[in-house]
Amino acid sequence: MSTNLVQSTIPTLSIVTPSFNQVSFIEETLHSVNSQHYPLLEHLVIDGGSTDGTVQVLERYSSQPGWEHLRWISESDRGQSDAINKGFRLATGEIIGWLNSDDLYQPSSFALVTNVFEANPFVDFVYGDYLIIDQSGKTLLVKKEIDFDWDIMLCGLNYIAQPNVFFRRRIFNELGYLDETLHYVMDYDFWLRAAARGLRFKHVPVALAACRWHLGAKTVSGNAGIDQELQHVRDSHWNKRRFDSRLLQTGYTTLCNVRARASRQWKKLRHRHTVDLIPASWQMEAWKTGWKPKSR
Repeated sequence: MSTNLVQSTIPTLSIVTPSFNQVSFIEETLHSVNSQHYPLLEHLVIDGGSTDGTVQVLERYSSQPGWEHLRWISESDRGQSDAINKGFRLATGEIIGWLNSDDLYQPSSFALVTNVFEANPFVDFVYGDYLIIDQSGKTLLVKKEIDFDWDIMLCGLNYIAQPNVFFRRRIFNELGYLDETLHYVMDYDFWLRAAARGLRFKHVPVALAACRWHLGAKTVSGNAGIDQELQHVRDSHWNKRRFDSRLLQTGYTTLCNVRARASRQWKKLRHRHTVDLIPASWQMEAWKTGWKPKSR
């Protein structure tokens, strides 16, 4: 797919990055945006009042030539969803991306994505494949994904990694913003709300971003709050059979989950010639540090 750009015809692009005490990674994240060399770009970093040197990094880069696209604020907020929504409301681009302050974009992602939007005017969301990297940036897994499937998303798992999703700003008019009562699975809820309203998703079989898994990432380590929010979101969107008996309902949803996960792996094997297998060496290293990686 061609990634050549003609400035007079390309859409404006806004990237929103929530940030809080991620000085170890923020520079690499900033560079992954800047190195795209996208001519109609704004990068909005919404910092929650970091005290680890993040603000000094933002001050330094935003004052340099070639970084005019970088805008930032640093103030207290009510959590990550609140910070992201601040960025969404400030964004002026026709296309929106959401990149956390420890994740990265892959080279030429912006050009590829905006070309896909231009070629598909009725598509609302574009997402791709992605990498999983460790704290040092080493690639642990290459995740090849499948087209959007409501049953798999609802019954199985959220297989759409948030850093590699881009969407049209117009969807806010219909969908609203993130649910600020959610602290872990606000992206999952956002995708399901969009699909329930008939918004269109398009998958491109190219790695667009890299998700960093490390001990400080709140969605990586075991946390009961994640499971509770997942259950709440699934229950709120559940449009399948419901049983009065709690035992029957639990058995039914478990069966739906198993079938959805199996269906996803079959589709990945059939269409992408891959399945999700975490390397044994990675699992061993994770267990040594007390980190129990969760599958997406």
